[in-house]
Amino acid sequence: MQATDQTGKIWEHRPNVPEANDDAATLAAWVVDLDADLPNLEAQAESQRAQNSLGLTAEHQTQAELDKATISLLMQIQDSLEFSQTLQWFRDFEVRAGANTNARAAYLGVARADYGLVATRYNQITGIATGLANDAARVWEIGRVW
Repeated sequence: MQATDQTGKIWEHRPNVPEANDDAATLAAWVVDLDADLPNLEAQAESQRAQNSLGLTAEHQTQAELDKATISLLMQIQDSLEFSQTLQWFRDFEVRAGANTNARAAYLGVARADYGLVATRYNQITGIATGLANDAARVWEIGRVW
């Protein structure tokens, strides 16, 4: 099955269905589910792009909704090195979201205290990001023998 979203992107789905399946009904149901899930898929893609210091323009939700969902995903990263790789994305977010903590919290529609937790984590990782990157550069390739 294929569906084209409002941006022109073609989505594919290959369901396992019985031989006597009503394909038109299955397609219609999948399109409804896909449409509802597009903001989540977009946030997941943005989270991956943030880990590579890239950004995305929202297509399936407002930029603030995408930023909020992306931050939620990024704050679930447990590995400090992996999290530190999202620092540039966060700095770019801060520029578009407002001049201070109050403005950024309002932009996201969250409590100032909740946004403060995010900002604190990024501020703390800022100081150690260089050390983490340097440490990662010292990891030996698998198979290297001393």
